[in-house]
Amino acid sequence: MKRAPGPNGNLIWGSLSEFKADSLGFLSDAVRDHGDIVRLRFGPVTAHLVNCPAHVEHVLSRNAANYDKNTRSAGRIAATTGDSLLSGNHNAWKRHRRLIQPVFQPRCFDDIGTVIDTLVDPMLARWKNAGTIDIVDEMMQLVIAVAIKVLFSSDIDPQRINLALETVLADTWRRIEAPVDASMLSARFHRSQFKSAVATIDDIVIDLIQSRRKTCKRPDDVLTRLLAAHELEGEAGLTDQELRDAAVTLLLAGHETTANALSWAFIHASNGFDSADPANIFAEAIRLYPSIWVIERRAIQSDKIGGFHIPSGSSVLISPYLLHRHDGYWPDPERFDPSRFDGDRPRARHAYLPFGLGKHRCVGLYLANTIATKIIERVFAQFCLTLCPGQLLETQPGITLRHMAPVRMQVETRYKKHL
Repeated sequence: MKRAPGPNGNLIWGSLSEFKADSLGFLSDAVRDHGDIVRLRFGPVTAHLVNCPAHVEHVLSRNAANYDKNTRSAGRIAATTGDSLLSGNHNAWKRHRRLIQPVFQPRCFDDIGTVIDTLVDPMLARWKNAGTIDIVDEMMQLVIAVAIKVLFSSDIDPQRINLALETVLADTWRRIEAPVDASMLSARFHRSQFKSAVATIDDIVIDLIQSRRKTCKRPDDVLTRLLAAHELEGEAGLTDQELRDAAVTLLLAGHETTANALSWAFIHASNGFDSADPANIFAEAIRLYPSIWVIERRAIQSDKIGGFHIPSGSSVLISPYLLHRHDGYWPDPERFDPSRFDGDRPRARHAYLPFGLGKHRCVGLYLANTIATKIIERVFAQFCLTLCPGQLLETQPGITLRHMAPVRMQVETRYKKHL
């Protein structure tokens, strides 16, 4: 079988330095120069970037049994989340998925609108006299507060846990990019900031779990449902460690991704789209800026994709960021246009995957969409937002697709805007 084309890179580290310098730019150039299947080398790691819906479906759905999460990225993430939905393989992943998926059914969140309103109201009241805001920080603080209420019904300080999560995410991405890191030898060699951040998260989450186990009066939230989930399946209950891994995974995956995408939604919708359907605004924001911008899998057995050889043990990379900008499937792909998601507009199958695809599709899809849509609706019902001039809007790829810097927006009450 043929070997896929790709950049040569240098003799020892391949294209690692180019990837570290500008991940999105490097991958964008790779598909532009070599096509929708690109062979990449990062030191000893061989990876194939696939950027076609049919090939994506092959890896994540049709032939998913041949592609697992025994990857460099999942291994680094597991230092924080353990054998959870993000990083677990085989039986561990199946057990978590079987127990967690039922507690994320839409019917479990019938009262979420009230939870969101309770937290949005004071934010909007503060905006009335704010003049300008940092939309990135505002959304991060709001969404982590919503996540804490929905997951734990708790009054945990959002800032405390958010700072710890930021440290964990930054250090995890550093270790993914680093060709060699001492923590690969032993967890004892993790950086002190990382260990301190994980300890902070553990103190909060494990205390909640142990307190919840001791009481008979449990609030109706995700943690309570997880505690009871095993009873529905007739199997051993989740241990404290499993509950901790699940809770930390949901915090990491649930707040950062939604908050980043909401910031982009407000930034772009301020250009005359604030009256569009809130669901469409959010859908278009996560098309252009999918928080999970790259997905990695490992080929268990050799395979063939698009006529090219995929060696066993090599990585396969899928970038929703690139796929969502593919001009073969999205007309004028760089343009923000919420009407793309009107109900009668056709779209290419599997060309849109902000929440993944196949059996690993995000369990929190409904929850994220519901939270984001409600927040957009509440904000634009009361305020007009305008991007302050002179700012450079840049992305910062890491574990999630973050904002490179704060983004200042002017807020003005809607009735004043029309006087």
